[in-house]
Amino acid sequence: MLPITSFLSCTAPIDELECFSTRQKHHAKTYVTGLVAASNKTVEGISIHVLPAKSERALNKFLTEYNWDTGQLNRERLALLQAHNETAWSREGVVIIDDTFTHKTGKRIPNVGKFYDHTKRGYIWGQNLIYALYADEKTTYPLSFRLYEKNAKTRIELAIDLVDELIEIGVPADTYLFDISYCSEAFVTHLESYHKQWVSAVKSDTRVTYAGERIRVDALAQRVRKVKRTIGEETYHIWTQKRDVARLGEVKLLITEKESDDFSEGDDDEDKPSVKYIVSNKIDAKASHLIVLYAMRWRIETFFRDTKQDLGLGACELRHAAGASRHWHLLMLAYSLLKLGIADSALGTVISRASSLRNDVKRSFRETVQNLLSWALSSEHRNIDQLMQEIDVLFV
Repeated sequence: MLPITSFLSCTAPIDELECFSTRQKHHAKTYVTGLVAASNKTVEGISIHVLPAKSERALNKFLTEYNWDTGQLNRERLALLQAHNETAWSREGVVIIDDTFTHKTGKRIPNVGKFYDHTKRGYIWGQNLIYALYADEKTTYPLSFRLYEKNAKTRIELAIDLVDELIEIGVPADTYLFDISYCSEAFVTHLESYHKQWVSAVKSDTRVTYAGERIRVDALAQRVRKVKRTIGEETYHIWTQKRDVARLGEVKLLITEKESDDFSEGDDDEDKPSVKYIVSNKIDAKASHLIVLYAMRWRIETFFRDTKQDLGLGACELRHAAGASRHWHLLMLAYSLLKLGIADSALGTVISRASSLRNDVKRSFRETVQNLLSWALSSEHRNIDQLMQEIDVLFV
């Protein structure tokens, strides 16, 4: 890994934040620069590879001992995003609620435990984080999160806490998206108490009232006649009606089968088009609108993938609960500062819509190389051998 000789330019807005003291701003820039550009995103790795870092001990104290408020940081971070047209939220945007796992090995890490990960189809040892994300046609960024703790609040209760926080902060989005795990009477009732609309999916065994019977929604899918529709570049077979759905009451029910290019009558089950049972309190919404909205839920999966691969979502090994929370808040800051950097560019609108976080990270890596070359050439007395000696220290 090349040494990172100066803070990335995207960290400049940290100087505007009031939650940090002057000394703390230096550590915040160190940590954010390391999360974006260092290959090893632990405290030790960042302190080694980001040359302006004071020391590993100083960075550890910044995370675990120094007096600064994560809640204030989060509010100031979101305020920075609202100051730019490309990242400002609106009522037309959506809030996405979902959770993810970070894999761990140690047993003394805060709220670590054994969880079933459906993506791995097995149990993993790790942490479970529940996130709220904002998304619209221009941008995507995290709003807040909760760390799940067994034998404490349920995931539904934590999601309700997140909604309360977002309302208090002033997130204006009218629509919330979430998956089967959060589609419960308690959660949708809480959303509706704030006059929010929502779109989710239900399990195939969910009971629905139809023709005077209470039947499973997958059985209903076999009875009804679906209409073929093209939405965007995809073809769907759709049936939709207002129906009474178990634990949700009267909602808009949408049964949709997405048609794949190679699908035919003789294909095996695993090759059949995907079936979704979408529900919403947007009773009068068109089927195409609900499908487009529900598809936006994929943004949070992209956020989880990008932050795990490129920003160290799962890299925190701190045994200090408050320190771990600060790591995740600083990660959200790093993600947001990358978004702001793109928003300020001449092609901000086009880039923010078309590119993933990885392209933003690549631009930051290019900046670190440029800074390294400038650093190497800044002194006429620094020759190549001396430069290599300093770089060699990083590989010890």
